[in-house]
Amino acid sequence: MKKPAEAGFRCFGGDGVFLTLLWENDDKASTVLDIGCHRGGLLELIHERFRPASLLGIEPLVSARRVAERRLARFAAHTQLFGAEAWSNIPDAGVDLIVGHEVLQYIGDLSLLMANIRRAIKLGGFVYLALGCHTENPIWNSWKHELEALGHNVHDHSPLEIMAAGARAGMAPSVRPLRDTGWVYHDPSVSAPFSYPSVGELLDHQFRQKLLFRFECQK
Repeated sequence: MKKPAEAGFRCFGGDGVFLTLLWENDDKASTVLDIGCHRGGLLELIHERFRPASLLGIEPLVSARRVAERRLARFAAHTQLFGAEAWSNIPDAGVDLIVGHEVLQYIGDLSLLMANIRRAIKLGGFVYLALGCHTENPIWNSWKHELEALGHNVHDHSPLEIMAAGARAGMAPSVRPLRDTGWVYHDPSVSAPFSYPSVGELLDHQFRQKLLFRFECQK
């Protein structure tokens, strides 16, 4: 598995922001795991771009998991989607690439998560976790209360805590803004949760606070 291109990703908008990673990979038998795959949008994008042999997803919500199963059923890739207690189903060193988009705020035990990731990722593999819902982001405090009002259990994590947890698990952490250029599509006339109080905070979130963490399994 070759090293991913440093600028190798694009962002897709729509009902949410989906991240697809463009990595240089000549291993046609690659396996991809999406932590918190929800309705399967990110796995669909990865399949369309790279045609991996196996798609794995972890999604606690049964309704979302069922949608993802139907969405991904048309692909030739071997697909397995699991519930919250899924890590026992993931083989040791069985995954080439692990991704997750805005999921860490729902996970309380970062050390356990990183230990599971380290066990599952192959030597030389990469983990990409995108997150804007962290304690360094000023807007997270209001969004956190909105999520709690909707019945979600959420957790506060700082970026440095996330990186340290990965390092303790034996992976090499690095970080960058998820996006650093481009247009931000936003219609403030539409009433919706998780809004922005100003254009300044909108741009700060999109180009500064929304982070992409990378963890490399080197040994």
